[in-house]
Amino acid sequence: MKFLRFCIGAVLALAPFGAAADEVVLKSVSTWPSSYAVVKEYLRFVERVNETGKGVVSIDHIGGPEVVPADQQDTAIRNGVFDIQFGAASYYSGVVPEADALKASEISPIEARKAGAIELLSGIWRKKLNAEVLGWMSGGIGFYLYLTEAPKLTPEGVPDLRGLKLRSSSAYKDWFEAMGATNVMMAPPETFSAFERGMVNGLAATGINFRDVGVTKFIKARVSPAVWQIDTLIVMNAAKFDALPEQARKVLVAAAVEQEARTMDAYRVQADEEAAEIAKSGVQFIELGPDAGAKYKALAHELVWERLARNAPDNADALRRALSK
Repeated sequence: MKFLRFCIGAVLALAPFGAAADEVVLKSVSTWPSSYAVVKEYLRFVERVNETGKGVVSIDHIGGPEVVPADQQDTAIRNGVFDIQFGAASYYSGVVPEADALKASEISPIEARKAGAIELLSGIWRKKLNAEVLGWMSGGIGFYLYLTEAPKLTPEGVPDLRGLKLRSSSAYKDWFEAMGATNVMMAPPETFSAFERGMVNGLAATGINFRDVGVTKFIKARVSPAVWQIDTLIVMNAAKFDALPEQARKVLVAAAVEQEARTMDAYRVQADEEAAEIAKSGVQFIELGPDAGAKYKALAHELVWERLARNAPDNADALRRALSK
């Protein structure tokens, strides 16, 4: 509570001056620093709101984990310390286990919204986190396996990771174990030193933020196809959202819908650029065969759906139907 009171004081101290008298100014925070590719795209959403909502609503992005630690941002949003948060839903999966459904989804955010899945997710987020889901910025980007050496393959052609130690978190634990790897659980800031000291032989990361991790020089192989999707959400304190004038709510939702579409193109370009840069550094791209690749993806996805069924049995079936092809 002391930390939250400190945050409230900090937010008030940073409140912008000169806004129109009737304009609602919303405070936002992100899981990662502004230098991250995904946060740069989120800031385009902020710019869009500020342009289209002049005199009605605007967003003041306060910062990232340097303002509120990533693992405390769910509490900050739920309690209204901040109005809007952008980041990985998996960071608060202990509170909202349904966050797993985003990762295992087989459809794009645009398709998910048309199918009513965003509305379904928002209802769950409201009950468990006091948050409205404004948008899901996945851009269709998945996760790759990055290793310090090319992996052995099973007779079926899928990676055999027995004997390897991988930098891990709760998001990857089941998947790595299923392929025979040993999980080395650690926070992101510890990753570089773990590679430097030879404590780990690889990790999983997305196709657009891998270079931000800073361990490219240790990596010799990237395994394709990508699995899952990134679970980056824009969420807003539900009570604050409901209290906004209707026009302000429309501005926020319209900007989020437009951003979902924009990321489909923007992230694809970023992913291609990152792949080219990684290839230049000497990383070998290992593409599994069609059958092996399908089994590899099916394993990763089914493990997540099974975990969701255990952790959120009331919503698991509905989410799987809504987010599957």
